[in-house]
Amino acid sequence: MYDSRLTTQVHRQPMASLHKASDITDVEFNRAGYTTLMESLTNEQVTHKFKTLVRVVSAYPCQGSDLHSLLTGNHCLRLTLEDPTARIHAYVHKDDGVRFFGGFLTAGALTRKMNRLLGVPEPEEADEDTSLARNPPWIWCCLKSYRLDKYDPWGSRRYRIFGTEIRD
Repeated sequence: MYDSRLTTQVHRQPMASLHKASDITDVEFNRAGYTTLMESLTNEQVTHKFKTLVRVVSAYPCQGSDLHSLLTGNHCLRLTLEDPTARIHAYVHKDDGVRFFGGFLTAGALTRKMNRLLGVPEPEEADEDTSLARNPPWIWCCLKSYRLDKYDPWGSRRYRIFGTEIRD
């Protein structure tokens, strides 16, 4: 555990309050250090890449038919991510969306993957007490920050998910 916390000087993995990650995602940068969302928000560089442990608390659009148009068109998916330190919006763009969802899937398959990501129970798993309850899993994902306006880099900073795939 000690060695995994000292992966780099900049990034560190906290011993306390680190949630147990689910196994529903794969990331490209397994050996990269852990960064919280607050550490990213306060990073001295506007553009940077990092790996983080978050929950997806909302998505827009979230319907399978709308997600299918994301993979084939010029639309993007906006996810609201949170960890114990902050909450941000992160976008999944077309090319990253194909990788994120594991290829060009049917609307039903996209809906199932999105429901897993958001912690929506499968109809056969839900009982009367938990039919409306959601419990988003903690997932590892790779994020990169970028700017939309070179004259206002801090005001136009956005986050994008890359190198992350939802497992079947």
